[in-house]
Amino acid sequence: MALLNVFLVLLFVVGSDYARAKRLDVTVGWTKPPYVIEQGDTGFELELVRAIFKQMGHQLNFIYLPFGRSYDLVKLGKVDVGMTLSSKLDISPAKFSEPYIIYQNVAISLKGRGISIKEISELQRYSIVGFQNANFILGEQYSKAVQSSPFYVELPEQKKQVEMLLKGRTDVVVMDVNIFNYLSKEFLGKSHMANVDVHKIFPTNPYRLGFLDDGLRLEFDRHWQKFRNTEQYQLLLQQYDFLQ
Repeated sequence: MALLNVFLVLLFVVGSDYARAKRLDVTVGWTKPPYVIEQGDTGFELELVRAIFKQMGHQLNFIYLPFGRSYDLVKLGKVDVGMTLSSKLDISPAKFSEPYIIYQNVAISLKGRGISIKEISELQRYSIVGFQNANFILGEQYSKAVQSSPFYVELPEQKKQVEMLLKGRTDVVVMDVNIFNYLSKEFLGKSHMANVDVHKIFPTNPYRLGFLDDGLRLEFDRHWQKFRNTEQYQLLLQQYDFLQ
């Protein structure tokens, strides 16, 4: 009789998980390798999130749209989950998960140029190519520094940033370190990190998922804490040569 009760409990649990399993609509920004690669729904960030939700029993339908639109759709309850959201902005009544990924904007210069940058203000000495909207995103101190720079431009295509640095057409590029690593390998056929100096003068940017369903959010946080200690996670980091 006791064995039958155990079997019924297990059947109920499995049945409940199956009933809850569904295909979730998830907003994600446009292609930003190595984090997001729209073609094939790949990239480190997409594969990380998909792996965690797979363990939770869910499949994901990625919806690509401009970065800022995710906040609106999550707040309005039009999607189940929003990716790459900053807790600095409000998504009420939805709630944020724990941070699941960290972006790291840095200043990058070629070795041998004698460039040393310890503070954001020191950027004013150099020609700089930043990513689109960097002047707004990186804050007032950065904005003041680049105004005094001998040359400053922002480019929407980050491949051009990498190309300008590698061809010696600028002293410094300002961009995420993993994006630079990925694009420099694409440009040269191999990693170029050993040939550059990385100046970590900006704070890290932790990002979270936004959930309207609080139970789903808590479940994601539990699975993420477990997943980060798995071999699967380490293999994913290696696959994308991801710099922590």
